[in-house]
Amino acid sequence: MAGLVKTWLAGESQLLRWLAFEDYARKVFANNHPAWHSEPMRYAAGLADANKVLGSQVVTFDFGAVFATHAGLAADSEGVERITALLNDAALSAFCADAVAAMAHQLSAGVDVVLQLPSPSALLVMLGEDVDNIDFDLLDDAVTVLADLLREFAQLPVAGLVLAFSDNGVDPGDEGEACEVLQGLAAHYDWVFALRLESDDPTKAHYELAADIRLIPTLEAARLGERENLTGGGLNSAFWSGDAISPISRACLYGDVPADLDPRLIIERVASLA
Repeated sequence: MAGLVKTWLAGESQLLRWLAFEDYARKVFANNHPAWHSEPMRYAAGLADANKVLGSQVVTFDFGAVFATHAGLAADSEGVERITALLNDAALSAFCADAVAAMAHQLSAGVDVVLQLPSPSALLVMLGEDVDNIDFDLLDDAVTVLADLLREFAQLPVAGLVLAFSDNGVDPGDEGEACEVLQGLAAHYDWVFALRLESDDPTKAHYELAADIRLIPTLEAARLGERENLTGGGLNSAFWSGDAISPISRACLYGDVPADLDPRLIIERVASLA
């Protein structure tokens, strides 16, 4: 595998370009095809084609986006069984396995392929669980199921795991403690472990969960140097609207590529990073 994130984390490179572009690829390169999350070769090829334009050094398989498409599978379940209802679906499991394998085969020599999971509370809420029902025991059960899922990818050239948190009212201390299992699993497989955060709020206890890097898509580039922990950001809505990024000697430029922006403007903004 390329090992580009680890190279940057070690201080052996100055700039890392890390774009999240699931929605952009689906709309622009797959024309919102209804089989986007059921045909693994179409999915992997769409991400690869999109990245020829974007030049991201990291390409993500976003379990959250896939699970959202198939959330109806959990409609008749409660608690952690909402998650197992998804993962026990043979067609969905085959899609995930084949899509990640295809991405790793096509891309891992030139970019880092990473897996992104919604945090346990984010996934439970997405699947219809009431926030008031989510306590530490349920979070712990969810993490156990998610860890089993991740183990299925241990033999592939995967570079990292991103855990995506949502500010949804679930106790962040409980969630951070529960997610230590996923942190340990990433370390066991020598994966980079990243947290994707919706905001730069130091009061959130799960922000204390040890990670190699924190990814904050809303963060301004000028604030990257203020962070005590290694942090990616800067490619926020202001950047995509045309704001320039001041010269930065060392940074992980991270953000979401907007799917609703004119693709020609996307190309222009990406070119400005060169």
